[in-house]
Amino acid sequence: MKKTIRIKDIALKAGVSIGTVDRVLHNRGEVSDDTKHRIQKIIDELDYRPNLLASSLASKKSIVFATLMPKAVSQDTYWSKPQLGVEKAMGQLKAYGVKIEQFFFEMDDSSSFLTEAEKLLLVNPDAVMLAPWAKREALRFTKNLDEKKIPYIFIDSTLQETNPIAFVAQSSFDSGFLAAKLTDWGVKGKSLVLLIHVARELDNANHLLQRERGFMRYFEENQNGHRIVKMEVSGNKGEIVGHLAELGIDPCEVDAIFVTNSKVHLAATCFKELCTSPKIIGYDLIPQNIALLKEGQIDFLICQKPEVQGFQSIQLLFDFLVKKEKIKKENFTSIDLITKENLDFFSTF
Repeated sequence: MKKTIRIKDIALKAGVSIGTVDRVLHNRGEVSDDTKHRIQKIIDELDYRPNLLASSLASKKSIVFATLMPKAVSQDTYWSKPQLGVEKAMGQLKAYGVKIEQFFFEMDDSSSFLTEAEKLLLVNPDAVMLAPWAKREALRFTKNLDEKKIPYIFIDSTLQETNPIAFVAQSSFDSGFLAAKLTDWGVKGKSLVLLIHVARELDNANHLLQRERGFMRYFEENQNGHRIVKMEVSGNKGEIVGHLAELGIDPCEVDAIFVTNSKVHLAATCFKELCTSPKIIGYDLIPQNIALLKEGQIDFLICQKPEVQGFQSIQLLFDFLVKKEKIKKENFTSIDLITKENLDFFSTF
């Protein structure tokens, strides 16, 4: 059985007080460089690991994480999934004195992001996990966090202009590029392809724009004569039919559709009712999409494992704040391609 190494053992070996070792371990107080290096060398040699549970119980200090994510309108929507991951992580970390305060904003109302962000700051969190869904508001909020020296992690996407300690997300650009490649394989040359954004404020939805850029980049690099028509709708499948009519496009002429988020079921249902079956690619394993995938109305779903993102983001905050570990800044989740053939064998967690 491996002997438990105590701070007292390190102090005796280094010829210093227990308090000096404690200051080195927690990176606080004045310790000379020579002493610090000597103590750190002994810590490494003895493979010392602090007893986090004992330390947290002794300190009697709670660590508060705050989360800011879009509100899930039901258990069938995408944003209910990262919430499952957050809850699983917190179930494991409660014993260490970690508490969580959760805040949710309306996806269709970017002003609610700032309203909830202001409420979040009132709880004086030690760290924050947020989804930068509304880019303008997220930039303003993270600037505030920087000024208050509150570390934060992004989930689902990231913003280049900010200073998170880490982010957990799928590469939006690369997933869009993959969707384009699948589209190109699934249709003949000179086909009509729809790129559909289902969003109310597209210019403020950074990750959707990154998916579009990846999609378009593929076709810029692979000239094949396809006609790509971009369409923005707010969430009503009737808008798709209206836009097609305005553009003079017969739905039967559409060969493929790429929807840049989990609302792909809107397009799939629309074209099912129009009795036409273009190739359709979208995102996420929510019930509406799964049903249409099984029917063959949706051909591919790109899954970004939101449950894993929620879990990993909280774990990274814990590693950074409690375990005092250096964490990896870029944490990309896999780009998983789901079809009706492999759906039953796919694990979301």
